[in-house]
Amino acid sequence: MVEEKLKRKIALASIIVIVIILLIFIIRPGIIGYTIYRQVKESNYSVEDYGESIQDLKTKLLVSDTNLSSCSAFNKELLTELEKYSDKFSECNSELNALKTNFSLLRADLDQKNEELDKLRNEKEEEINNLKLQYNLLAENLANNLCCKAKVDNPDISSYKIENNMIICLEEEGLDISCLK
Repeated sequence: MVEEKLKRKIALASIIVIVIILLIFIIRPGIIGYTIYRQVKESNYSVEDYGESIQDLKTKLLVSDTNLSSCSAFNKELLTELEKYSDKFSECNSELNALKTNFSLLRADLDQKNEELDKLRNEKEEEINNLKLQYNLLAENLANNLCCKAKVDNPDISSYKIENNMIICLEEEGLDISCLK
């Protein structure tokens, strides 16, 4: 008996729940429809005008959905392109950094070579100056020897000049000779 009462209570509760769910599914659309109907009446629209307005809204919604789909597809394409160019930008940036590093190394090497070249140029200029001094001293000594001997024959000889790699003894003008007596 207790079991039967319990089964009846469960069956009754199940039936009540099912009826409530059915009422919700049946009554809810009715309530929504009635509410919309009252709003239409209050807005001074006819049901046909309201239906046309809803149809226009559906058309506009469809157009907006289409535009949104187009924009979404275009946005995806742009994002793909952005990714591609972002990768290219990263590659170029890495290449630029490598070139900057290489340039810095080459610049340091160039600076070192320039320093070595300047040092070598200074050494060579000093060497050339020494050779010029030695040449001038040698030429003066040789001119003094030659012209002093020639002065024995011609006492008017007092100077010399170097022309075409030859020493020419002169009676006037030119570089003075010094003869030791």
